[in-house]
Order: sequence, then C-alpha cells, then structure tokens
Amino acid sequence: MNSNSQNHALNSGQLVPCSLMRRAASMIYDLILLSCILFMAWLPMPLISDLLNPVADRMIRATYLLVVCFLYFAWPWCHGGQTLGMRSWHIRLIDPENPEYSITLKQAWFRFMGSMLSWAALGVGFLIAGFHPRKLAWHDLMSGTRLIHSSGGFRSSGPHEPQHEDR
Repeated sequence: MNSNSQNHALNSGQLVPCSLMRRAASMIYDLILLSCILFMAWLPMPLISDLLNPVADRMIRATYLLVVCFLYFAWPWCHGGQTLGMRSWHIRLIDPENPEYSITLKQAWFRFMGSMLSWAALGVGFLIAGFHPRKLAWHDLMSGTRLIHSSGGFRSSGPHEPQHEDR
C-alpha cells in the first residue's frame, strides 16, 4: 500500500480501529518485555545508592525508570509506529492527519503521559476505548494519534520516510 492509498484508506474509513481486546493483548505483551528491560536497567542502581541521600536516591531511581519506560515506547512509536507487542498483534500507531509518517516525539510524549494518567485512573482511560465511537483511549485523544489494526498491510518507516511497497 503506498502513501496515497494509505491516505485514501484512512479517509474512506478502510483502516480498522484497533479493538479493546487487541489493545489489551498488546499491552500485556509489552508489559512482559518492559519488565525484563526494567529488571536489566535496575541492575546498576545499587551502585549509586550509597552515594546519595535517600530522598535524592528515590527521585533519581523513579526518574531513571520513567525515562527507560518512555524510551521503550517512544523510540518504536517514532520509528515505525509499532512496539514489539504492537507488531505481534498487528497494531500500528498513526497520526490520522499524516498516516504515511510515524508520529513525532511530541506526540509520543503526550501519548506516554496520557497513558500514565490512564493507569493512575485505574485503567479507565484505556477502557474508554471500548465505548468511544472511534475506539480512542485518553492517550489517543491527548496525543492526536490513533491505533489501527494493520493486518500486515503497513511497513514500518522512520519519522520522515513515507512508506512504499518496494521496500
């Protein structure tokens, strides 16, 4: 599917919004992967604990782990629109105004912060996607992005590379 047919597909409603169950499955998959990454990222933390007072130590640890989480999601979102969990469940993150390009870092930041808010509200921000007419969650609304069921029709591209069939 080239970029013109992607735009036409999005505008004509041919792109299928991602279902709540597919979102949940992808989140579980990404949670397992992220847990492993956080475990590895945590390993050097005891080395700096002795050098800092307890308050600074807690703040640095929390900030460090949040940065690791943000990078886990933002990098693939901005370079192809799919984390490994999203790729496994055929989900792609798009900007509805520019579906042939990956989202921007600013959109990734708002999406990440919106998802943190959704978790803080005991998952209500995620569950709302099951009832929203366009199947959008809070973080979709906050970032101006959209999850679609890609069914293998899209190829990943970088933030400034349109997707082409001949790749």
